[in-house]
Amino acid sequence: MPISRNFKAFFSSGFGMATYEPSFYVEACEEAPEMLANDTTGNYRAFRDEFAAHIRDSSFAPPSEGDTQWMTNEWLRNIWYDAFGPEPPPGDPFAVPQEHWGHRRLTDYMVYAVNETPEFSSPGAPAWLEARGLTFADVNAAVELSATQSVGFRSAPEGWLEHLKQLTDRGLREPQPGELPAG
Repeated sequence: MPISRNFKAFFSSGFGMATYEPSFYVEACEEAPEMLANDTTGNYRAFRDEFAAHIRDSSFAPPSEGDTQWMTNEWLRNIWYDAFGPEPPPGDPFAVPQEHWGHRRLTDYMVYAVNETPEFSSPGAPAWLEARGLTFADVNAAVELSATQSVGFRSAPEGWLEHLKQLTDRGLREPQPGELPAG
């Protein structure tokens, strides 16, 4: 699936900027529920639907040559969680287990918006945590754990390359450099 203009417009307005402009990322995540609720044109809902399709079909190409499709999908799963909540994208064949979020898995929102207490966090952090069934203590424990253990992306599962080949054969994605065709 090629990336639509609508997707590019919403994604580039904050979701793809966590590394460079964390405040824009936090703002985009905090505005997502309101954007969906007030979407009179259907453009934001179309963005969210396309976002889910890019994760499901592995059709969002890695941003740089050193990135793999798996790592790109894991990054997109984090953004999805940060923006749209704890339910995985519809049809995601490799959804992150719910109990991993905020415990074994940190996201950019958790790192940039959630601090030890509400006073030092983004104003939207309490509502964001509540919507995901997390507490400040959960996230802070995960941040502390991250100093000694990985609380980030998972390794690609067995059968991942075969899955990519099937998606490519069905015309849902373009093959990426470094992907080996499955047996």
